[in-house]
Amino acid sequence: MNLIKDFFNDITKENITNGFVAFLFAVTGPVAIMLLVGTKTSLSNQELSSWLFGAFAINSVISIFFSFWFRQPLVFMWSIPGIILIGSSIENYSFNEIVGTYLVTGMFLTFLGLTNILNWINKKIPIEIVMGMVAAIFLQFSLNWLYSLKETPLLSGSMTITYFIIYAFPSLQKIMPPLLGSLIVGVLIILNSNHAEIFNNLSLSPIMPTIFKPEFNLNANIELVIPLAITVLFIQNGQGLAILKSAGHQTRIKPFTVACGIGSIINSFFGTVSSCLTGPVTGIITSDENNKNSLKVSDANKLLGQERVEFLVKKHGKENFLEALKDHKVKTIIKGHYTSGIVFSLLCITFGVFSPFFTGFISSCPPGFIASLGGIALLIVLKNTFIAAFSGSFSLGALVSFLITMSDLVFLNIGSPFWGILGGLLIAKIYEKNNI
Repeated sequence: MNLIKDFFNDITKENITNGFVAFLFAVTGPVAIMLLVGTKTSLSNQELSSWLFGAFAINSVISIFFSFWFRQPLVFMWSIPGIILIGSSIENYSFNEIVGTYLVTGMFLTFLGLTNILNWINKKIPIEIVMGMVAAIFLQFSLNWLYSLKETPLLSGSMTITYFIIYAFPSLQKIMPPLLGSLIVGVLIILNSNHAEIFNNLSLSPIMPTIFKPEFNLNANIELVIPLAITVLFIQNGQGLAILKSAGHQTRIKPFTVACGIGSIINSFFGTVSSCLTGPVTGIITSDENNKNSLKVSDANKLLGQERVEFLVKKHGKENFLEALKDHKVKTIIKGHYTSGIVFSLLCITFGVFSPFFTGFISSCPPGFIASLGGIALLIVLKNTFIAAFSGSFSLGALVSFLITMSDLVFLNIGSPFWGILGGLLIAKIYEKNNI
């Protein structure tokens, strides 16, 4: 009961708003990307819904537990680079073998979280090499968006134009996120086309999750486990930890890594890619700079009473008092961040439970809708990935990693993502060794 009481004491309308905005972000672009990969499989809508159930419902239960335990906004979702990585290999292996790699990755992450090996790996693998591999995989999916502009110009073109119009006006973005605006325009066009009948067969029945049986393929594990673990540890978790630290929270790498490992193990049976600490969502739910900076002496009257405030201002001076007030308000805001994470997680649990409705809708839409929404969602991510890959000290190694991954090279029945990282590391060791 104390947890619930503390939650309602700590929550503010800003926490609720940030949690809701983060939820809108999570259920638009990231879902489109996941289902974009899902279209490359022969899985049914029911089986694809299990992906979403694991990604949103199971991960959110873990998020609520850790957020309450550490009193931090610890939101665990799923790795976007990870699902894109799987999309590049899903045609080479059965889905049960892919599930096997999820399970092995979860065990590997749990092992790393319980040991000191994580720090050693962090020193040995430059992030630029990893980002070069990720950039190649992202690019392959982003190109589908450009192809859709030719195949469905009205639908894809309208969604694209809407996104960039909203993106051009920051004030408009506060009212309508660009990706959400793009999605709404796409749905309106579908409603006014001969595809509108897709809405007739949708229902809001809760999910009965599909449990997948993992199968273990050595080549699949060699190709995918290390890259999957790297995307979790150094891309997703790296972003999340950096954002938490900049927001004023203490970061704990080991327990958070164990949480990712446990989540990955559980979610593997639902067909869901590896769990990770979120980056963009964490940024949204800790976004409160305007609230921190809008400080007046009158703000303290409600807390301390006017007479007490006047005494403190007279004793310490107005400037020192405002500085102390700002410090108190910042600490109060940081203390309440975890409530945004819990609001977000509760919404995500609802989304996961009713995921068949959303998968049924998106998978029934024209291919151009999914390709456009997924491609637009990846646009900024792709830009940041290129910057991270080619602006650092290992740009040559990153380029080799990028090119090998783009080539779809298969050697010893092992796909290009593994060889991309290996080739990039080799070049970096030989030609950029002074930077290591």
